[in-house]
Amino acid sequence: MGTPPAVPQENPAALRMERVPAEYSCGDSMSKVVVQSFIAALIGATVAPTYAAESWKPSKPVTVIVANAAGGTGDRTVREIQRVVQAHRLVDVPLVIVNRPGGNGTIAMNQLVASRGDGHVLLLISGANLSAQIAGLTPYGHTDFTPLAIIMDEYFGVNVRPDSPVASIADMLNRLRKEPGALSFGTASLTGTNFTSLAAALKKGGIDVKHLKAVGFPGGSEISMALLGGHIDATHTGLSNMAEHLIAGKMRTLAVSGPRRMWGPFANVPTWKEGGVDAVASSWRGFMGAKDLTPAQIGYWENVFRRVALSDEWKQDLRENYWVESYSGAAETRRRLDAEYLEIKQIMTDLGMAKVK
Repeated sequence: MGTPPAVPQENPAALRMERVPAEYSCGDSMSKVVVQSFIAALIGATVAPTYAAESWKPSKPVTVIVANAAGGTGDRTVREIQRVVQAHRLVDVPLVIVNRPGGNGTIAMNQLVASRGDGHVLLLISGANLSAQIAGLTPYGHTDFTPLAIIMDEYFGVNVRPDSPVASIADMLNRLRKEPGALSFGTASLTGTNFTSLAAALKKGGIDVKHLKAVGFPGGSEISMALLGGHIDATHTGLSNMAEHLIAGKMRTLAVSGPRRMWGPFANVPTWKEGGVDAVASSWRGFMGAKDLTPAQIGYWENVFRRVALSDEWKQDLRENYWVESYSGAAETRRRLDAEYLEIKQIMTDLGMAKVK
C-alpha cells in the first residue's frame, strides 16, 4: 500500500469540506445539527490547540469494543476501519476487535468504565447510545466518556413490498393521518435512532406518533425478512440493509432520510423533504475513549481517524455501503452528541419513552 495522504493538522474544518463528495456535499437541506457543528468547528479551527501524534502513542494492542454481535453494521464498520488502519500502518500496534453485545450497550461500556485514563481501549458509538441512556436502559451517558471522532453517517429508508398499495410518501402520510396504526413498521429497536428518527419524521408529517404500530427486530436482515414474508407493512432501516432487495426488485423504497438523494439503486428515491416533510436523520458511527484521556491521547486518535477518513479505501467502503463521510474531531463530536441528546430526548418524551429528566 502507498503512503496515506498527508494530513494538515492546523485546519480540520477545511479538511472536512474538501472530502465531501461533489454529489453529496453540504447543501441548504443539511440538518440543523450538522450545520451548527460545522460552523462551530470552522470558528474554532484556528484557535483549537493541536497535539502532535508523536507525544503519545499506544504501547500495547488496542481493544476496540463493539456493542453488537459479529456481522452487524457496527461490527462491519469497525472491521473495515481496522483494514484501512492496518493497510496504511496508521497504528503501530494491533487493533483487537471485541464484540460485547447485550444490556443495551452497558456490557460494552462496563469495559470502558474500567479503563479510565487508558488510551488503549476504544468503543464504537452511535445514536443508539444516546437513546438507551434517555430510555433508562443503561446507567451510562456520553458525558461519562471521552468523545474522539465521528467517522460516517448512514441514512435510513422507508421500504414496502413491490405489491404494496402504498405508492409514495404522500400516500403513506395520508393513510397514517386517518389512522396512525394503519401500517406496521419494522425497525431495529423501539428505543434506538432507527425508530426515533422515523417517529420524528412522521410527527413533522402531521402523524400522531403515540399510536404508531411498530415492531422491533434484532437487526436489518430480520427486518427485511419480516417485510418480504408479509409480516409487516413497511421497514425503516439503514440503506445498506435493503440495497440488494431493492436491486432484485423485492422492495420499493419510498423515502430516504438524507439531506439529498443518494446514489446507485437509491438515485431515484426522493428524500423526506421532497415529500413535504422537513426531516433529516442518520445513524452515525464514531468512537469514544475512557474518561480522563489526556489531550495527547485524544489528539493521537483524532489524527488516526482523520487519516482513515481521507483514505481511498475508506471512501470506496462508504460508496459500497451507501454510507456518507462525516468526519468530526473530538470537540465537534462532543457538540454534536450534546445537541442530538436534546433532540432525541424531546422525541422520546413525546413518545412517552424518556426516563431521564
